[in-house]
Amino acid sequence: MNSASLVQLHSRTEAAEAHSSLAMSRLRLLRLSVTDLCNFRCRYCMPAEGVPRVAHSDILRLEHLVSLVQWLTSHTGIERVRLTGGEPLVRPGIEYLISALSAIPAIKEVSITTNGSLLSRMAWDLKAAGLSRVNISLDSLDEQRFEVVSRGGSLQRTLAGIQAAQDAGLTPIKLNTVLQRSTWQQEVPRLLDYAAAAGFEIRFIELMRTGTERTWCDSEFVSVDEVCKGLNTEILSSEEQTMAPARRTLLNWRGTRLTVGWISPRSHPFCDSCERLRMDAQGRVRRCLMDSTLLDLPRLMRTADDPAVWREFQSYLVDKVPPSAMDSPLAMSQIGG
Repeated sequence: MNSASLVQLHSRTEAAEAHSSLAMSRLRLLRLSVTDLCNFRCRYCMPAEGVPRVAHSDILRLEHLVSLVQWLTSHTGIERVRLTGGEPLVRPGIEYLISALSAIPAIKEVSITTNGSLLSRMAWDLKAAGLSRVNISLDSLDEQRFEVVSRGGSLQRTLAGIQAAQDAGLTPIKLNTVLQRSTWQQEVPRLLDYAAAAGFEIRFIELMRTGTERTWCDSEFVSVDEVCKGLNTEILSSEEQTMAPARRTLLNWRGTRLTVGWISPRSHPFCDSCERLRMDAQGRVRRCLMDSTLLDLPRLMRTADDPAVWREFQSYLVDKVPPSAMDSPLAMSQIGG
């Protein structure tokens, strides 16, 4: 190899290392899906009959999940963990997991995304274990519509869970609402009233194409721009913006200043500012919600020494590219949405 080729090779290596370093330094949040099971069957998340269950033998023990998170924090900038599912509160031992993750020196916050139905009896124990705060899905304040979209969920149980979380100090509470064309004009104003009265931040999320309900997802899609315009109220940019996907705004809503986040993966993708990594209950890493390529971290750790695992992990992250569309054949519950 001549000197010019060596220089080119060295330059490419430096560029790859710089790219890898940037990818590592950008990571701040791990979304850890602790189970594929859920006590709801939300239409945008899974089919009515549910999804094929992961074999019990393939689900990692909680201690193993903790060790994988420890490895990730020692090799990346991850400092926050958000527990997801399915419904994370159906996983036995969730309090132990929260306590063990909170004890990792690099972890500054452990939070959870939940449908809220089990919070009324678990909120205080979760707080005692070290949980910082909760994001709670709330798609409707109409009991019948709530039952329809969740396929059997109880609005009153979720509202009781929200109250319990507030009482236990799992704050700031953030509400998550998936926008639907057929109902947003009724739901969004009522939800804004509720969030304003309670002092919660609420985030409205565009519907993505996932799983078996793709035709329904397309028919019910409405962009956040259309919703903002239809609210016919003053919407101001918030000075407090983060790397999170929600574009935070301030609404003057019926005499109350309210923080509202808009998550727009289809109309305004936010891939360039992504700081997330995902891992499922089998320990498989996913670079993006819509990523079809997974990295089996437990398998790697069984078959290679740490430097080799690190190199493969780096190579996997460097190959991340933005999805061509927010579109997946898998149900949302299967990818830890």
